[in-house]
Amino acid sequence: MFFKLSVLKHMLKDAYKSSGLTVGHMAESDTGEPEGYYAASGWWVVWFNRDKMPKEVKAALVELCGGLPEIGEVFKTMKDMGNQYEIEQKDIYNLPRTFKKCECRFRVTRLLRQQAFDLIRFLQDEKEIQFIKAVSETCISLIDPSAVDQDNGEDMPVGPVTIDPSADFVYWGNNTCYFMVGTRKPIMDDEEETNLWHHFARVRIK
Repeated sequence: MFFKLSVLKHMLKDAYKSSGLTVGHMAESDTGEPEGYYAASGWWVVWFNRDKMPKEVKAALVELCGGLPEIGEVFKTMKDMGNQYEIEQKDIYNLPRTFKKCECRFRVTRLLRQQAFDLIRFLQDEKEIQFIKAVSETCISLIDPSAVDQDNGEDMPVGPVTIDPSADFVYWGNNTCYFMVGTRKPIMDDEEETNLWHHFARVRIK
């Protein structure tokens, strides 16, 4: 996988302790997407090919959830609440399918900004500089190409990419796992921040 394990475990545990962690087991699809497991919070999703999912990630999920879902099954788990079953298998969790449609490449810039209690990182379209996005710096810290298992055929990750320049979700992926995260927006009614974002969209950010 191309995820830093310590960051991933922190994200899983944080979701479990706050809004809840959704975990699902997706069957192989008729359109060629492989069988896999996914875990999601309210603003990110990680997806693993069933046969390539690291044992450390399985162990982290079992520790939080008590076990992994059966094929076709989805549940949401939250601290002190147990597992809630009969949750819909939503298309948004099928990251391999969506990733195939992503043709817009973004570049991770060096620009960071504090937004409320979170540090965000700016991304900029590689071709059209007026398209900028921002994601939590935690998500950038998650991506770790040095963790890729190239000796066993794992590819280097591609990303960040989007379906179109104005899409609200950004993706990374390779032949074993995928990551999706929702993008941030300027704080409403904050004229200074809005003007700053407009300025960033007129320059090539380093």
